[in-house]
Amino acid sequence: MTIPPRLIGRKEAAEYCGISPTCFSLWVSTHKMPPAIPGTRMWDKRAIDARLDEIGGLVSSVPRDPFDKWERENRTGRSSGRDSLAEWRAGKEKRRAKYRPQMGLEYKLESILVYMAAHPECDTAASIPNAGPAMLQTLQKAGAVRAFGREALRYALTEEGNAEAARIKKWRSLAP
Repeated sequence: MTIPPRLIGRKEAAEYCGISPTCFSLWVSTHKMPPAIPGTRMWDKRAIDARLDEIGGLVSSVPRDPFDKWERENRTGRSSGRDSLAEWRAGKEKRRAKYRPQMGLEYKLESILVYMAAHPECDTAASIPNAGPAMLQTLQKAGAVRAFGREALRYALTEEGNAEAARIKKWRSLAP
């Protein structure tokens, strides 16, 4: 009497499951079937049986970890992890909406505005990176900046400009 081997190759494992070797490989890659024993190209029949029992509903796939059991039993009133992630994302989007920029400026103009708020000593087009007279005039038309001085034109943020710069900074910090 010969005892059938407990470890089998991919082809034999596929035959054992009644599927093609290609399908068996696909099932292994999608975690329907257990992986090969590390360092070999052999599968354990018992591991295959256990996974088939799980798939067929004969055995519960719930983990037997005592902490997981305790957490499941004491989760009253709390939602599952996936729902809490969705709730967190919704809350973050709600907080983010509160700081949404209101002037409708392009990204480059927003960056100039934030720079001017952080560096009030930079008040000419030459001292503000990536800002030219045309950009600063656009900010002036939007009401974020006011111009002053006769010889060398200087710019300062208005109250609306300061508030918009603060919103932009907060908005960007809450970006997903």
